[in-house]
Amino acid sequence: MIELCVQKVHRATLRLLECIGVGVDSDAALGLLSDHGIRVDWQRRRVHPDEEQVQRALRSLPRRITIYGRSAEHAVILDGNATFIMSGGASLRVHTLDGGYEAATWEHLRQFNVLLDALPNVHMCVNQVDPTDEPQDHFYRRLAAEMFITCRKPLLFQVGNAADVAAMVEMGSVVRGSRAALQERPLFMVGLNAEPPLHIPRGVAEALLAASAAGMPLSLGHYGMAGVTVPATILGAVVHLNAVQLVACVLSQLVRPGAPVCYTGFSGVGNMRTLDVASASPHALRIMLLATQMGRFYGLPVYVAATSDAHQPDSQAACERATQVYALAQAGASLIQGPTSTMEQFMVSSFTQAVIDNEILDYVLAALAPPDETEEALALEATAEVLTDPWLKDLKFVGHPHTARHLHEIQWQPRCFDYANPAAWQRAGALSVVARATAVARNILERHWVEELPPAMAAELRRIAIA
Repeated sequence: MIELCVQKVHRATLRLLECIGVGVDSDAALGLLSDHGIRVDWQRRRVHPDEEQVQRALRSLPRRITIYGRSAEHAVILDGNATFIMSGGASLRVHTLDGGYEAATWEHLRQFNVLLDALPNVHMCVNQVDPTDEPQDHFYRRLAAEMFITCRKPLLFQVGNAADVAAMVEMGSVVRGSRAALQERPLFMVGLNAEPPLHIPRGVAEALLAASAAGMPLSLGHYGMAGVTVPATILGAVVHLNAVQLVACVLSQLVRPGAPVCYTGFSGVGNMRTLDVASASPHALRIMLLATQMGRFYGLPVYVAATSDAHQPDSQAACERATQVYALAQAGASLIQGPTSTMEQFMVSSFTQAVIDNEILDYVLAALAPPDETEEALALEATAEVLTDPWLKDLKFVGHPHTARHLHEIQWQPRCFDYANPAAWQRAGALSVVARATAVARNILERHWVEELPPAMAAELRRIAIA
């Protein structure tokens, strides 16, 4: 059934590309496509790659993308064999540890970088907040500089144009030591966003060309609101998203065969009462699940999001996060953005919810871990001994060495979830998950130390950012 659905979306996408096309508002991109025999409607500024041209691009794309942190231990390998988690990003408000709300600042960004560094289930970082307390000149470049300086993990950078990409490549080359070293072991992925329906703005298109030329991994989101900016059906929304992904693939491979592109399956649903976005509705998840299957159908690593529309750390936030992460990981998503507190239609980030989300991630990833399939794991000999050894009559498997050898497979050690009996929970203060998570977050912010880049290198990055 799923395979038939995927084939139907693929065929419909090819028809859409033939008859309607995707808008690309860049002379450089349109010229490149036209020069390679792809039909371009210059008057309407729309492109119409055919099936053969799409398939040629798909064959050229790498099936594995590796993004490195400052050291190899932090590398994220996107190939469909494992799911990695990226922090949420770009919130304009912060839910503080005291329970209030504040406009996001550069200090909040640095605090979140400390927290995210300490959370083991966050494998990759994007700026958790968009600071609002200083002028916005060269904003994306300044964000990139601060993220390079204060983050050790692999990064994703938002960009607005090709000049942003050039500045970030220059910064990365400083950190790596050379442009060749950066290309061999990329520190970041470039995150781009089209404008639904079916439109790639000039700055975004030219940033895509620049990132591809530099060999930097990239993604091009087409975040539609079903019923508002894309069709109000699951298949219709995915056909729009898929068309933009295929055009991005074609463009990137014309610039540089083998340029790494991550299939991007973000989506939301329009609230038809208010026309606001519902980013975490079950229908948004259905769109992202089908998009994930499309990316896997093409053999590409898939990048999606797991968000929450809750306003504060609560049951809604936990339900939305856990359900989305579990379902998307099962579907084969390589990279999931958002499961570190992003709430309220991406507008709010919470230190407390970030800790709870890390716990949810730990729970889900532990549940999805494959079982030990060794002969000893079948426990046949241990079972026979427990049933026949008088010394084990009362202790049963607790007293058998087999249990000690395999504790790692059945024991989970949470930081803020509580599995104590009621009496022990009462003696410990009967704290809620939110209270325990707040204490964990406060302790991390007070005690965790992140090794920043050397001062001279940091100063050079900040100079590049405002040059």
